[in-house]
Amino acid sequence: MGVCCSRRNNEDDNKFRYIDGRRYHSISDSEYMLANDDEEADRLVRYHEASKEIWGGLYYSPVEKKLKQGAKVIDVGCGTGTWLLDMAQKYPNSDFVGIDFSPIFPTEGLPVNLKFINCNFLDGSPFEDSYFDFTHQKFMSAAYTDVQWEKKVIPEMIRITKSGGWIEFTEAYVFTSTGNATRLIDYFKSKDLHFQTDKSLSQFLKNTNAFSEIKSEIKTITMGQRGGKSGQESIKFYVRGISTARTVFASFMNITPEHFDALLETVFIEAEKCNTYGDQYRIYGRKL
Repeated sequence: MGVCCSRRNNEDDNKFRYIDGRRYHSISDSEYMLANDDEEADRLVRYHEASKEIWGGLYYSPVEKKLKQGAKVIDVGCGTGTWLLDMAQKYPNSDFVGIDFSPIFPTEGLPVNLKFINCNFLDGSPFEDSYFDFTHQKFMSAAYTDVQWEKKVIPEMIRITKSGGWIEFTEAYVFTSTGNATRLIDYFKSKDLHFQTDKSLSQFLKNTNAFSEIKSEIKTITMGQRGGKSGQESIKFYVRGISTARTVFASFMNITPEHFDALLETVFIEAEKCNTYGDQYRIYGRKL
């Protein structure tokens, strides 16, 4: 068994920090700096819909048959739980679990085959070995250092996944061609937070020698108006997310929060001028 995780009370302010009117987690061993309030939840729901359109579906692992028959599925870092709500409704014979250290997932009106647990995956998870048929995680690069990926996240996912089961990641690396306002990647590097690519995540999985096959897919999105609906939603998702950490980024860049706000406003213009685009990756492997 992993380390059991205690539930948190949504209304317990001692579990959160408040900065500039926004709510944040207070987990000491996490570098994740984005908000976890209602405004952030709305952003995540909107981006889930945009990502679903980009990929044309909810997953790439070959688990459709098993899901229809009945499978056990976990979403690590589930956020608002939107992916799980879609999956639970589509596959009523399967059982779904979402875990996250920020309790922004719904607690009422859930499908009978879906439940959420408030816990920090870096501390382990309350599941037996080889419990899940399908382990899923999406957009968590900004939450884990390279060491945490290699020593905690991937090993724990392997532990709780059945032999023959699948582990799948969706991640994003954005702004390959940028202007000044979009060059914030140095902050993440300073914290050993590297936006994982298909190559780096695939290598992490290969290093474990725990997979019989590993596959990856890539989608490239042109940011801004030139990219149509998905490009416009992607740039909005980025700007809204970065703005929640304005104090952190402003301090790192040695400018005032107000100066940072003005800088961030130019991102939309830069997206059109600088041929800005982003890649989304899906990496999925079958456990031996």
